Amino acid sequence: MLLGRALDDSYAPEVRTNLTLLTLARLSTNGAFRYVIPFLAVLARGLDIRISEIGIALTVSELTGLLGTPVGRWIDRGSHRLVMVGGLASIATGAGLAASAPGVWMFGAGLVVLSLGKLVFDVALTSWVSEYVPVNGRGRVFGIIEMSWAAGLFIGVALLGGITAVWGWRWAYAFSAAVLLGVAISMLVRLPKATPRAPRDASTTKSVKVRVAGRSWLFLVSMGFLLVSMQTMISVLGPWLQDEHGYSSAGITAVSFGLGVFELVSSFGAVRFTDRWGGWRSVMRGGLLIIPASVLFVLTHHHLAVGLVAFAVLTLGFEYCIISSFSVATSLVNGAPGAGLGLMFTANTIGIAAGTMLSTWLYDHYGPATAVAPVIATSSVAFLLLLSGVRSQDHPATSA
Repeated sequence: MLLGRALDDSYAPEVRTNLTLLTLARLSTNGAFRYVIPFLAVLARGLDIRISEIGIALTVSELTGLLGTPVGRWIDRGSHRLVMVGGLASIATGAGLAASAPGVWMFGAGLVVLSLGKLVFDVALTSWVSEYVPVNGRGRVFGIIEMSWAAGLFIGVALLGGITAVWGWRWAYAFSAAVLLGVAISMLVRLPKATPRAPRDASTTKSVKVRVAGRSWLFLVSMGFLLVSMQTMISVLGPWLQDEHGYSSAGITAVSFGLGVFELVSSFGAVRFTDRWGGWRSVMRGGLLIIPASVLFVLTHHHLAVGLVAFAVLTLGFEYCIISSFSVATSLVNGAPGAGLGLMFTANTIGIAAGTMLSTWLYDHYGPATAVAPVIATSSVAFLLLLSGVRSQDHPATSA
């Protein structure tokens, strides 16, 4: 009920009572999911492979997001509570496989299971909230829950990084698996089994066809480009700190903690402004910060302090984009929030996979500045697409 105090009585009691549990569950999944990126170099060395090879394993796992649309439609027809528990169990299983992996193949399989569970859990959680909260109030709820994305970095990844520094990366994954199983049991016991206040008609939901208007396609494509930008930057962060500036696992953990603080600040901003500005404008304004951040890094990557400033600005912008995007995605398909989320996760997956493959290959062959250079173009394209979508909202008579 602690976080539920941030919501007034206009929100359903089911949401206010369970908001803290939902946020803690997201924190545990985000920590396990985000751990791999800052420690790419550590994991590659532990498995005795190149960074580009672990980049391939990571890319394959990220491609599970292409299942977003069918997963979203399936989740819309089922029990969100049970699906969330199943997703948590899958993430725990993936973390366990990664912890015991003798080589890159089993490690990659663990990442695939983990990523698939994360997709299922995220869509189910967001759909559960959408059943209880009208669209004009979702920005606040999602903003609070998405504080767990920041906390997943400066609490989850920082804790796992500390375990890595002392006992090694395998113990970090094993710890994640244990925590996730504990959270799954708590969610199974605590979440209400009853049908929401506005019951879903299973037969109607089953027949929903995913039809997206032209303006919404602009949103989906822009999110794909934004995810290329962000994934490129975060894939470069750990290797850049370790190779160019001599950072250890503990040093990377400290930087991750610092960036998590900036994500938390951005989350507070989303809680305050997303519903006021609207989802489209919020995503666009957050995306605008990515452009100068990437330019700054490309020009000054040899200077540690300035490079970290660039990552801080990027973190502020991207976190605000992601939180705001949920309120847009849940309204893309009428009557089926899971289907809309699935479409967005599919677009995001394509962007993440492209960013991971491109950045790790460019980093291995040409270094950090060249690896990040494409971000300038991709973030600019995303901003222009979002701007076009906002203008079509302002002038609906002229839109297609």
